[in-house]
Amino acid sequence: MRAEDLRARVERRGDATVVRLDGVLDVDSSPSLRSAVLACLAAEPSVIVLDVADLRHRDDVALTVLPALAQHAAAWPGSAMTLAAAPPPLASALDRMAVARLVPVFPTTDAALANASGAGERMRVRLQPMLDATAAARHLVGRACTRWGVERVRDVAELVVTELVSNVLRHAGTEMEVGVARDRRLLHVSVRDHGPGLPRLGGRAYKGYEEAYEDERRHKEEPAWDEEQEKDEGREKDEEKDEWQGGGMLREDGRGLLVVSALTHAWGCTPVPDGKVVWATLRI
Repeated sequence: MRAEDLRARVERRGDATVVRLDGVLDVDSSPSLRSAVLACLAAEPSVIVLDVADLRHRDDVALTVLPALAQHAAAWPGSAMTLAAAPPPLASALDRMAVARLVPVFPTTDAALANASGAGERMRVRLQPMLDATAAARHLVGRACTRWGVERVRDVAELVVTELVSNVLRHAGTEMEVGVARDRRLLHVSVRDHGPGLPRLGGRAYKGYEEAYEDERRHKEEPAWDEEQEKDEGREKDEEKDEWQGGGMLREDGRGLLVVSALTHAWGCTPVPDGKVVWATLRI
């Protein structure tokens, strides 16, 4: 079965996105579904509803892409992902594969949208690549933490967004959009820019969102830091003292991202059509 046999029609419903799927989902077409969902996430909707009324599946294994996508959407941009209108054969398969335990399933698209009406909160601001962008980003995050009653993580969240914005100033030099969102368990901080490069953690560039998500977990257990990097840090220590506090950590080897990795629950990079989004989450 060719990937083009799975079609996705996207509809915006206010702050929500509905993706109507038509065709066959199998191991060959699952990348098409993944690409469609990632493209929707770039708009940072509050919820993505997959209308699967016209979706057929060739084998149960292909359905495992659904919880993986839901997990990524929850990490960034803090969006919920739900399923709607599953026909009986598909609903049975979702139960067999325990997908329904991980991704909410609703009888209709309207029911899924109504359930998401109170989901999450979000604030964002567009910033130009100027030195005061870091202060503006900290102000946004601080204001959000105060409004949402999560001041316990305010200092860390402000430090994280400072590192992410400084990275844009140093490497991308483009307009950026800073976002902060909250759900029941996590605070989500993100910075979207229009630069072509991907961030580096300990000198290694990420190649895509799946690798970024898995590498972030590995780096938390085994930080990408070696003896040669420690020597480099010693040689550059005096230079960093003279740099602005936020930008000094973000050098070509991505040392500022090591700080982000150490301080956050999770972080990663998601390529989008016009650039990338670097995001991080903190437990609240």
